[in-house]
Amino acid sequence: MINLFFYKVKELEEFIEKIKKRDEKIKDELIELFKNCKIEKSKKEEFKEKLFKTIALLNIKYNHKFFRNNMLTFSAFEEAIKNEEGYLVIISTPNNEETRKFLLGFLIKKISPFFTISQNKIIGFLKELSELKNIKSIPFYNPLTEEFNEIELFTVIFQKDKFNVAKIEKAKKIFNELQRRPSLRNKHFIEYSLKANKIVDFEKEKANKEKEKYIYIFDESYPNLEIILKKEKENIPFVLALLEKIDMDLEKIKDSKGLENIVNRMLNFIERNIDDKLIRDEVNFLRRKLHH
Repeated sequence: MINLFFYKVKELEEFIEKIKKRDEKIKDELIELFKNCKIEKSKKEEFKEKLFKTIALLNIKYNHKFFRNNMLTFSAFEEAIKNEEGYLVIISTPNNEETRKFLLGFLIKKISPFFTISQNKIIGFLKELSELKNIKSIPFYNPLTEEFNEIELFTVIFQKDKFNVAKIEKAKKIFNELQRRPSLRNKHFIEYSLKANKIVDFEKEKANKEKEKYIYIFDESYPNLEIILKKEKENIPFVLALLEKIDMDLEKIKDSKGLENIVNRMLNFIERNIDDKLIRDEVNFLRRKLHH
C-alpha cells in the first residue's frame, strides 16, 4: 500500500513538472507575441496588464519536492517519519555515484521505500527490523568494467523510538564516530541506543524487559514454580526468567536433594516441550552445572 502511494506521488510530481515546462513555453510565446503585436497606443497598456495577469495564472508554486531521482528528498523523509515510531537506519555509501544509486535502489525495492541520502549517507526508517540485519554485502555488476564487485555494508540501526530532526542529526554524528573506530572496522551491523548512548543488543534488551514482568518468580518456591511452568510452557520470557532464577540458586539447589529433583523435572519438561535453541542451550548449560 505504501509503495503504491509513493508511486502515485511520484507520478503526480512528474505530471506537475510537465505542466510547469509547458506553461513556461506558453509564457515565452505570449511575451514574444506581445512584442511583435501591433496595438493602438491607447489600448497597449490595458492589453499589457491583461497579458501579465494571464501569465501570472500560469505560475505553479510547487517548491517542496517529495521525490528527486526516484528517491524521497531528505526533507520529505524527515516529514514522513515525524511522530512515527520505528528504527532509524544509517548505512555507509560507496564513493562511486553509480554504485551508490544501485545500493539505494536495492534498499528501496527490497527493504523499504523509506530510504534517502543525506551528506553521503543512506538513511532509512523501518517499522520493524527486517532481513537488513543479515546483509553484509551486495553483489554489483559494473557495466563499464563488465565485472561483479561486492558492496560492503557498514550499517547502524538506532533503537526503536520516535525520531525528529534533532535525533536524526545526533544519530548521524554517532554514525560518523562509530565508523571511525578501529575496533569496529570489520563490523557490518551495529545496534545503538540513543537513550542509553551506547551499543546494545536489541534482542537481549527486549528479553530483559520481558523478564522484568516476571520478577515475582524470584520470590516463589520451586514446587509452586513447577505447577506454574506447566501452564506457562509457551511463554518464552517466563521460561527465560525461570532459568535465570535456577542459575542464581544453583548452589542452594545442589544442597537439597528434594529441590534438585524438582529442578531436574522442570528442566526435562522444558526440553521436551519448548523448541527454542536459546532455551535448549541454557537448559544444557544448567544441567551440566547442576551435576558437577
